[in-house]
Amino acid sequence: EEIPEFVWIPEGQFVMGDIFHNTSIKGEGQNDERPLRLLNLPGFWIAENVVTNQEYLKFIETAYPAQTTEFLEEIKEFPEDAPVHSVTWDEADAYCKWREAQTPGKHVCLPTEAQWEKATGWHLIGADFEVGRKYEFATGDDVNYEHTAFNRVTPFPREVSKLAKGVNGLKGASGNVWEWCRDFYHYKFYEEYPDRTYNDRDSKRRVLRGGSWANVKRRLRTSNRLGSSAGTRNDNFGFRLAMEPLTTGKTE
Repeated sequence: EEIPEFVWIPEGQFVMGDIFHNTSIKGEGQNDERPLRLLNLPGFWIAENVVTNQEYLKFIETAYPAQTTEFLEEIKEFPEDAPVHSVTWDEADAYCKWREAQTPGKHVCLPTEAQWEKATGWHLIGADFEVGRKYEFATGDDVNYEHTAFNRVTPFPREVSKLAKGVNGLKGASGNVWEWCRDFYHYKFYEEYPDRTYNDRDSKRRVLRGGSWANVKRRLRTSNRLGSSAGTRNDNFGFRLAMEPLTTGKTE
């Protein structure tokens, strides 16, 4: 089933983690990206773009109309198709629930970090994801300022319409804004739970992926992980939607 502005990622295996460690490529991975894990995920959809100011405004107007004026004041200096930022994990989750109410038969959610990494860094070879290739960045083997925003070259996130498509057709997954994921963050999750595809074990932090306009290049790698309190507001934090078929059950 094709869904406008979403990409279908078929069921199949992929390698999660920093495969570039101890190689001649860069080896810039952190300890929380290892050991490598071979995971099998059910099929899911993921949005081509992060949620924009214009899209989030519709949510505010409908769900929290009393906050509309305040939100318009906050975004007045930013383009409509720039990523919404300074949104907490709980607010991003509330947006997902609002979208789900308008999307019969689908579970609309934040992607798990496994879903996010597969969609952004594991390129389909063939028709079914049984064979694939891992990329260091969501734009491929490298990333530059024409693809996205990073290293403070821009003072804020760049409009999604100005971003290049990357692996599997996603835009802005390396750089621009960090993207909230569904999982709780655990530094040794890969080591302690090598077969789990999703961390629902409560902790003080949630996962973010992708790096941002304010980060150095190594933070933009598809295997890079960050943990932050769910209540954090940061001008380089945003989010992207995922969808799962209800017939296969929710990941959580």
